[in-house]
Amino acid sequence: MVNLDDVKNSIPEFAKDIKLNFSSLIINSEEDDELLLGCAYASALALDSQGLISVFENEARARVSDDFIQAVKSTVAIMTLNNIWYKYRDSLPNGEMKTAAQRMRVNIMRDHAGLNKILFESISLCISAVNGCTFCVKAHSNLLLDNGKSKDYVLNIGRIASVIVATDKAIKMN
Repeated sequence: MVNLDDVKNSIPEFAKDIKLNFSSLIINSEEDDELLLGCAYASALALDSQGLISVFENEARARVSDDFIQAVKSTVAIMTLNNIWYKYRDSLPNGEMKTAAQRMRVNIMRDHAGLNKILFESISLCISAVNGCTFCVKAHSNLLLDNGKSKDYVLNIGRIASVIVATDKAIKMN
């Protein structure tokens, strides 16, 4: 797979709905390139989907920048640390443990991994959805809503993550 059309054409016939959603939400997206490619690339990285990583990295390199690629990678790395920690902490047996301090370095978050705050939070939300961290999904969603983003904006981030995860799964099942 080299480009988005190759990805779409790799989706098997038994996953027609995934192919339709890939077309409408990824290829013909109404979102700006940074949000779309940031979320799609971050989802592929979180999934460790080598074929999708390559395609979305190439798309980001052509449509955004190399610095953007590095910022997304930084965001995926730090959010994976956070997602694992908060899922772990939330599964602990008592209130004191469920509210324990993280006590790990997350300095990259201070400057939003080189992204603007809203884009960083948006990509962080997408990664948290892929990684299944409800604590982080709620936190990033609330932050976006509190900063003037619409419910549709937040929902579309989840749609992008869902389509990328389903695309990866469908291609691997073929």
